[in-house]
Amino acid sequence: MLFRNSLLLLCCLFTSSSFAARWFEIEVLIYKQRPAPYLQEDFSLKHDEINAKRSKDLLTPAYTAQAKQACIEGDSRFRSDSFTDSLVNSNPHSNVCDDSVDFLASYNQLPVTPVVEPREDTDEIYLIAPEQLQFVEQKNQLDRKGLTPILHTGWRFPEMSEKRAPSIRLFAGDHLAKHASPVESENNDFISLVGPTERYIPEQLQHVPEWELDGLMKIYVRHYLFINADFDISQRLENGDYEKARFSQFKRVISNEIHYFDHPRMGMILQIRRYNH
Repeated sequence: MLFRNSLLLLCCLFTSSSFAARWFEIEVLIYKQRPAPYLQEDFSLKHDEINAKRSKDLLTPAYTAQAKQACIEGDSRFRSDSFTDSLVNSNPHSNVCDDSVDFLASYNQLPVTPVVEPREDTDEIYLIAPEQLQFVEQKNQLDRKGLTPILHTGWRFPEMSEKRAPSIRLFAGDHLAKHASPVESENNDFISLVGPTERYIPEQLQHVPEWELDGLMKIYVRHYLFINADFDISQRLENGDYEKARFSQFKRVISNEIHYFDHPRMGMILQIRRYNH
């Protein structure tokens, strides 16, 4: 009887461990390429918007918390003047740092690395802390070459099929929508004829990208690890219009190997490492 119970216990343990999801962590370092004056690439081609049925945004909560803490510490970039203070003071200094503030919209440029607390669990997909990143030498090489990192982060995730795996939204760099030029109305007769809700907006300002880099990355397992990445890299042209260059990569990768991806506008260094197995 004792032998049979022990055997049943071993079988249960083996079965449960067989079905336990393996966990991985990914580290991503994205940088801008130097301008190439004789580049022959044509980026005028229009692409469909990047979207996915299942997506997850890990960066917005991290950047929001980072900005909120900076606001509490007195950073004027994230200050929100209260309405009451504006009534009694022509030069208000009220510093409201609560959830009424759109902290993400307050950034002129996003930090390269989002700051989060270290975690070691396998409860959900989550960002890893800056001190857990390992691409120290790779960043030093970029610095020596005069290349500019715009995003250096990583996250931990369980093994998932292509159907179940979410696409992780990544965005970085300058806040282009915030830097867009306001519509000039003083000398525009047409603008003066329409109401405020019908204000005419020039075509080049109707399609202003939100961020310099914006897109999705999906990682899934189908016998091997695969990544599917689609990003738009945007920049403002001399005529005030905005140009998007599409970065698309689909590749089978091997865990623990460092992979390099190249594009005329950006480069990406990536490594997927086993975590807790």
